Amino acid sequence: MIINLVAEGFMETTVASRVIPFCGHQLGTVYGERGCSYIQQKATAFRWLATERTGVLILTDFRDSDMECVPAALQEYVFSKLPDPPDTFMCRFSVNELESWLLADRVGIAKYLNIAVSKIPLQPESEPFPKVTLVNLARKSSKKMIREGIAPPAGHHSVVGPEYKSLMRKYILDIWDIEAALTNAPSLARCIRRLRELGNSKK
Repeated sequence: MIINLVAEGFMETTVASRVIPFCGHQLGTVYGERGCSYIQQKATAFRWLATERTGVLILTDFRDSDMECVPAALQEYVFSKLPDPPDTFMCRFSVNELESWLLADRVGIAKYLNIAVSKIPLQPESEPFPKVTLVNLARKSSKKMIREGIAPPAGHHSVVGPEYKSLMRKYILDIWDIEAALTNAPSLARCIRRLRELGNSKK
């Protein structure tokens, strides 16, 4: 099945480009990449893309919802405006941020950052700010490219370094092990299960 994507940003698109084929589908047209507010306001506007033959995956960070729990976020984003969405219309939240899914492949991210796997959190979705966690781990890397690319210079206002997107894209595309990650990231596992169920239901 072709799955069209409504992404919060660049990182979500990159992750989806791996996750969707991993679940046996084909990535269709990408929409969004305009931040969390756009997703919150416009998510249901993409309902028309969801048919029996094509699906829609909305992918965004739970932290950005400012809600107490994922069901409340789903209610705010989708069900309050579209009470009975079709099965092919999916809204999934990475908890708390997309970086938790990347940290969930503990062996892979440790190898990429060139640090000990023992430094990687066992439950990345329990990290309040997974992006900050990842950046702080990168500061410990013995590789200058990782330290200076992923982490910002001291005193800089940015949360991430100048090469954050390009370096993390390389990790996602070349190293990130989804099978390993889903065992440590429940929200990723739920997303994958939902996508796989959709495929099975259409066979």
